[in-house]
Amino acid sequence: MVGFRSLTAETLEPVALPVTGTLPSWLTGTLLRTGPSKFEVGERTYNHWFDGLAMLHRFAFAGGGVAYANCFLNRNVFCAAQATGKISYGEFATDPCRTLFGRVAAIFDPKLTDNCCVNVSDYAREVVAFTETSIPMRFAPDTLKTLGVFGYRRALKGQVSTAHPHYDAERACHYNCIADFGMNSVYRLCRIGDDGKQKAIAKLPVDRPAYMHSFGMSEDHLVLTEFPLVVNPLDLRLSGQTI
Repeated sequence: MVGFRSLTAETLEPVALPVTGTLPSWLTGTLLRTGPSKFEVGERTYNHWFDGLAMLHRFAFAGGGVAYANCFLNRNVFCAAQATGKISYGEFATDPCRTLFGRVAAIFDPKLTDNCCVNVSDYAREVVAFTETSIPMRFAPDTLKTLGVFGYRRALKGQVSTAHPHYDAERACHYNCIADFGMNSVYRLCRIGDDGKQKAIAKLPVDRPAYMHSFGMSEDHLVLTEFPLVVNPLDLRLSGQTI
């Protein structure tokens, strides 16, 4: 399928794209996107569209034209794949096929993926790529260079986060939901201000957390919709399986 066809070529210097029709002369600005790009590592393929190695894309509009550049998100998951030729991190639906020893070790030192191939947003006035773990990645909008992790503070700890934070222009902040899986699992609703301040605004205990792709937001409330697709956190960790 076309959606699983790998793109491995990087265009680090912007190139002009052919335009069919006419772009408005007033259209000026930059569109930044991320998406899965490489679906094979060594002899293995990823099992889900969310799992392909992340590629950053930049479309710059000016003067009726558009210039394009792209490069891989250059962080732990990508670097490990390049160095070992193997899938080393568990993804949304792809198990790295750890040995029994590796599975036991992962219980005490879980390796969360930083393969941010789902969404891009401005987060505390930084440009950030997201996946569904709590390791969003900062990158430079002009060069697409990977800058490092957008670090959540200890009060916002958790393993799973939505890739779709919601922005409240009136309060000048983003909101997001982070799930902390453990003996006492919780959903944490957090506030990330444009000034960089981070705060947990609600903590909801849960025995069996649900998979949440996003959440709702009204003028005065954040709304979590808990679907019946739930997991036992300890079973999930001990099994070594994906969510």
